[in-house]
Amino acid sequence: MSRQLEFRFDPESVRPLVLHFRSLVNAINDDLIAENEPPTSDELMSEVWIDDLLESQRKDIAAINELFDEKFMDTGRATIDEQDVDLVLRGCTAVRLILRGSTLSRFEDDSLERGEVEVGKITAEEENGYGVYILLASLQELIISQLDP
Repeated sequence: MSRQLEFRFDPESVRPLVLHFRSLVNAINDDLIAENEPPTSDELMSEVWIDDLLESQRKDIAAINELFDEKFMDTGRATIDEQDVDLVLRGCTAVRLILRGSTLSRFEDDSLERGEVEVGKITAEEENGYGVYILLASLQELIISQLDP
């Protein structure tokens, strides 16, 4: 049986972030988050390759969706099976990439990574996006810290 990682958040504090997160995820549809060129000019092989990437992306996003479910919204408790850690980490990265390419596109990557965005000087939409960005970055750091011996 695999180990479970457990995280606790204040559900009232993260509620608006989770709602913003859900709206982002629902808007993805069948678009690849990261631009990828198929490795070959073979049309069939390219189609299969893109379909595999999309399926992997769907699983990654689904893993985070499951993490921030209604039970989480009631209790603030989230658990991740150790076998699903990679899915959650990739899903967090995917959503952060979406935010970097949309809501947070005017900010430098270094500013986002260092937490140097001045919250009082940004729009409400940017504030929500930045909150989700930081929440997912923090979750990634917590996961890695619990896995690191």
